[in-house]
Amino acid sequence: MRRALGLVLLLGAAPLAAQADEVAARTAGCNAAVGPECVRLAELLMGGIGTRADAARAERLALYACDLRTPAGCTLLGRWLTGGLYLNSDPGRALALFRRACNDGDAAGCDEASRAAEEGRGMIANQGQADQLAEQACRLGFARACLRLGDRFERGVGTFTDPARSAAFYQLGCDRNEANSCVRLGKQYEEGRGVPRDEDRAIALYGKACRVGNNAACHLPLLLRSGTVVIPQ
Repeated sequence: MRRALGLVLLLGAAPLAAQADEVAARTAGCNAAVGPECVRLAELLMGGIGTRADAARAERLALYACDLRTPAGCTLLGRWLTGGLYLNSDPGRALALFRRACNDGDAAGCDEASRAAEEGRGMIANQGQADQLAEQACRLGFARACLRLGDRFERGVGTFTDPARSAAFYQLGCDRNEANSCVRLGKQYEEGRGVPRDEDRAIALYGKACRVGNNAACHLPLLLRSGTVVIPQ
C-alpha cells in the first residue's frame, strides 16, 4: 500500500516539476528580452502554473512583451482587460492594445479589435471599422474572421446582401482549412449564388470540409450522391 501511494505521489510530482522547469526556462528567456518567452511566462503566472499566481507581474510581463514588438503580448493583455476575470475590465485600454497588436501584424489582435468596434467596446460602435479590421485579420490568416465576414455579407447582417463578396471571404477561410467556410462556399456553388453554379466544385468543397473536421459535411446529400470517398485527416 505504501509503495502504491509513493508511486502515485511520484507521478503527481513529475508534471509539477516539469511546470516549474518551464517557468525557470521562460524566466531566463524573458530576462534575455525574448518577447515570446515573456508572453508564455505571463500566461504561466496568471494561471498559477508551476509557480504562485501573480496577476500584477503577469500584466507587466505581457506589456513588456508588447513593448518588445511581440504583438501576442498586446493581444493577451487586451483579452485579460476585456474579460475582467484576471484584471479589472478596461475596454478602452484593451482596444488600444488590440489595435497595437494588429498594426504589428497579429491576426488575432485585428480580430479582437474588429469585435470591439462592432460591439462598441472602448469606442462607439462602428461597423465599417469592424469590417476593415476583420478583413485585415482574415488576410493575415485568422480564418474565423473570414467566416464571420462571409456570413455577414451572405445574410446581410447590418448591410446589404452581397453573395459574391461572401463567396470571396468564404474562399479565403476555406483556403485556411476553416471547414464551415468550405461548406458555405460549397452551398453557394451548389445553388449558383454569387458564383457560377458548379456541382463539381461544390462536391470538392464539401469533401474538403469533411476532411478538415466538419463531420456534418461528410453526410451532405450532394457529396453522398456523387459517390466521392473522403478520408478525414
